[in-house]
Amino acid sequence: MARCDISPKSVLWALPDTLWRMNTQTHRRLYVTALLAILFTGLIASVATANSSADVRAAQASQRVEILPLRSGFIDPPVVAQIQDVITRATTSASALVVLQYSSRGGVSADLDGLLDRFNDVEIPVATLVGPLGVGANASGAAAVLWLAGDIRALSQDATIGPIDPVDFANDSLSAARLAQLLVERVGDPALIAALRNGPVDAVTLSDAGVATSIVAGLEPLLVELDGQSILLASGTATTLVLRPDAVDVRFHSLGLLRRVLHAATTAPFIYLLLVVGLGMLLFELFQPGFGVAGLAGIITAAIGIFGLTVLPVRSWAVALVVLGLLLYAIDTAIAGFGVVTLAATASFVFGSLQFYAHDALALNVWLIAATTLTVFIFFVFVMTTVLRAQAGPEGITLDDLVGRPGIVRSVLNPEGHVYIDGALWRARWTGDTKRVKVGTAVTVHGVDGPLVLVEPFDTDTPVDAVSHDEA
Repeated sequence: MARCDISPKSVLWALPDTLWRMNTQTHRRLYVTALLAILFTGLIASVATANSSADVRAAQASQRVEILPLRSGFIDPPVVAQIQDVITRATTSASALVVLQYSSRGGVSADLDGLLDRFNDVEIPVATLVGPLGVGANASGAAAVLWLAGDIRALSQDATIGPIDPVDFANDSLSAARLAQLLVERVGDPALIAALRNGPVDAVTLSDAGVATSIVAGLEPLLVELDGQSILLASGTATTLVLRPDAVDVRFHSLGLLRRVLHAATTAPFIYLLLVVGLGMLLFELFQPGFGVAGLAGIITAAIGIFGLTVLPVRSWAVALVVLGLLLYAIDTAIAGFGVVTLAATASFVFGSLQFYAHDALALNVWLIAATTLTVFIFFVFVMTTVLRAQAGPEGITLDDLVGRPGIVRSVLNPEGHVYIDGALWRARWTGDTKRVKVGTAVTVHGVDGPLVLVEPFDTDTPVDAVSHDEA
């Protein structure tokens, strides 16, 4: 029996040509019909494939979880803005869940009314988790209100909630009526409401009362527990979470650089130190010719500190005492008194530091105040004194004695800086045609203006060995 070498593929390719060669109109119609059927089938398959891909993407989006961990600090404007951004992104991406994990002692200047409105409007469950386990996490004030407002209220075994009062250390960021309504809706029991408002309440008590929806060790156990649960949103809509471990897509968020800096600026000790360091650098710059790096750094540092003063509640008179103490230290350094003025500067600085913040919860640590006071004292009394003496030059030589002397630039004259003359550094101002003079340039003193010597380009007629001798 002969073997047939005709493959199905070759038959398929030859079929159109064979049909077309049939010299009948019926066969030609049959061919066109078959070709259209094939094209239509391919189109249907493409549409089905596209729909399938869209369904896969929709399924992935429906299992996406947006997580914002807030490790420490207050609930402040940068944090509130970041929470709002995460919720907006979750809405845009059709995510299944938003999780806020944090531990916070309260709020400062936080727009809680606006944030709670957002919680009520969003059609995505918001879970608030106070944890993780092992750190003794706590949510007080605005942080406790934020936890109560969550659709899912979770906390670790060792976490506590409360006290709620005060909600905000800086101002009333939430109306009393709205807070009372939230407490009635979420807690209900008057005795437990009073306990939450006045002191910390443990996780077991909150779970037994039905206030806490979950007690978990961390984020992963929470997501596993929520898989398949039906959640009633604040808007009144019910939704069922599908968070299969093998398909859930987790996206972590964090504060951006600017928000992180502003968030750090709401830390009580940080604001205090920024203000002291910034003002200290500016005062140091007053004793230097020109305006350099220390002055620029002082402006930036002090500006961040002043921003913090607008966020946290401070006693204005106490801040004024701290500033006065620094000014007295600077005056004491300038006059080299080191007596009554030094004592007055120290007393003003210490007392102002002790009363710096208007709320006891923000009070500065005594050891921090002691260390800062000692550092400021050493800086002005010893370091600045040494610098000023070095700038004054050798004893017995006045500025007028330097007129006509050659020197070498030791720090860029722009137009002020330092010049090395007769074995010592002197504060100088450049009066030449150029705007600035680089280090190593030879100059000549031609006059005096207060504590500064006025210098100009080195006269080539002056013997070069005089300059070399001075530099040595």
